[in-house]
Amino acid sequence: MKNYILLWVCLWCAGQLCAETAVSKSLDINIVGHVLDKNTREHLPYISVVLKGTTIGVMTDASGHYFLKNLPEGDFFLETSSVGYKTERRKVSLRRGTTLEIDFEIEEDAVVLDGVVVSANRSETTRQLAPTLVNVLNIKTFENTNSNSLAQGLNFQPGVRVENDCQNCGFQQVRINGLDGPYTQILMDSRPIFSALSGVYGLEQIPANMIERVEVMRGGGSALFGASAIAGTINIITKEPLRNSGSIAHSITSIGGSGDFDIALR
Repeated sequence: MKNYILLWVCLWCAGQLCAETAVSKSLDINIVGHVLDKNTREHLPYISVVLKGTTIGVMTDASGHYFLKNLPEGDFFLETSSVGYKTERRKVSLRRGTTLEIDFEIEEDAVVLDGVVVSANRSETTRQLAPTLVNVLNIKTFENTNSNSLAQGLNFQPGVRVENDCQNCGFQQVRINGLDGPYTQILMDSRPIFSALSGVYGLEQIPANMIERVEVMRGGGSALFGASAIAGTINIITKEPLRNSGSIAHSITSIGGSGDFDIALR
């Protein structure tokens, strides 16, 4: 008989403990939600979500969701923050036995910096303090102007003019600030592989599909880039060969409405 009474007491105590645990869990305060990019509507991972005034915080997971549990009761501010995004804050009222779902949509916070000169001297400097002006011609300009070679793309740079100086051989030269082509130093990946004479004939030999960007520096820089950099310097930055590819460009040009056409296939 005593054994039955002891067993009954043990079962009753275990039931009470489970009931208290269930009640305590039902009285927990939790917050769940996700963080989205306001423009792209994509979930943002690894965004900091902090309950201000406490030491409780969490990072969003790889899917952009977060979960805060066992929170204290009261009125608080829930704040999200991350590098490159604006901080957003929400006021929350936490009561026992409730689970809130709070979602955030945050915007990018673009940091405005001074322009950095890519190449005008041997050290980085701001655009306002640079001794010479550098313009950058990217691949988008070549595509929008239907330029197949370097010579065609340089026509759309201020202070730079590409002219045809021979009707027989058809060579072209680039004039910077009005000076002749041999006074312009042409660099390939910051290296002077063209001489003054071959630089005149090499403008049409560089296709646009191998160029990543072109840096044009107007003004004398012979002490930095060589004896030919009197009018300016043209630095051609080539693309990195990430994969094997090929392209074909075909253009037909007629001047003055005549029946003679200039056909170029590259």
